[in-house]
Amino acid sequence: MPELPEVETIRAYLQAFLPGRQVMAVRHLDPRMVKMGSWDSTMIGAYLPGLVVQSMERRGKYLLIRFPEQAWLAVHLGMSGRLVIANRDQAWKNHTHMVLEIAGGEEMRLIDPRRFGRLGMFKAERPEDFLQLGPEPLGRHFTSSYLSYRLQKRSTAIKSLLLDQALLAGLGNIYVDEALFKARIHPLTPGQDLPVDAVARLVRAIRLVLREGIRHRGTSFSDYVDALGHPGENQDYLSVYGRFGQPCVRCGNPIQRIVIHQRTSHFCQRCQLPLEPWED
Repeated sequence: MPELPEVETIRAYLQAFLPGRQVMAVRHLDPRMVKMGSWDSTMIGAYLPGLVVQSMERRGKYLLIRFPEQAWLAVHLGMSGRLVIANRDQAWKNHTHMVLEIAGGEEMRLIDPRRFGRLGMFKAERPEDFLQLGPEPLGRHFTSSYLSYRLQKRSTAIKSLLLDQALLAGLGNIYVDEALFKARIHPLTPGQDLPVDAVARLVRAIRLVLREGIRHRGTSFSDYVDALGHPGENQDYLSVYGRFGQPCVRCGNPIQRIVIHQRTSHFCQRCQLPLEPWED
């Protein structure tokens, strides 16, 4: 699933391409993809033509296209979605569910083989008015104090807590595993058992792995590509995710794999020892 670095990579390219350009036509919009908000596909298809893109923004894993009069088109890529720019004369690929014709002869296309993605149209002053998400992990509101407060009395495994988008927006399996490894925290550790210094290490590690992921233009294992259709490079820099059985880059011990609440987790059992229950 595209996570924050992948979505941010797509956003950055679209921000350089889309603002100031007009939507000429909605050439295709699959009604099954409209899963958010009160507007149906017919309403969206009738509203968008003629509008000029103001900016391309991101909130968590959502791509947000901002239009005049506080209108937003929100797109979540789900497990396998792609949002790419293509020339109008290029044939549509299989599983193309949205095609917006943009002034200049290009099209923005949403391709989603599994159709787990979703989109919706909203009228709101800010994304916070229609997206209920936690703070951005690279933003100023994500601090050790915030995370410590949110982990109080939480006996759930820290791996699962960090995947909760209401606690922190944008993280998924890949970058949670990588951050826990860098912070030397076992993924099964109950959130409430993390001491203050471990929380501080975790906050720093989350920021680090996300910045590295953005610098390497995202992680590509199967479906993810950027807005030009190019894969990312961060898969070549991962420490634990997808490396089951391979030697740990830090100690040489084989990377382990377990399932926590139906989500696969990768970790080093030597570098990420379980913590003893901690009390203040």
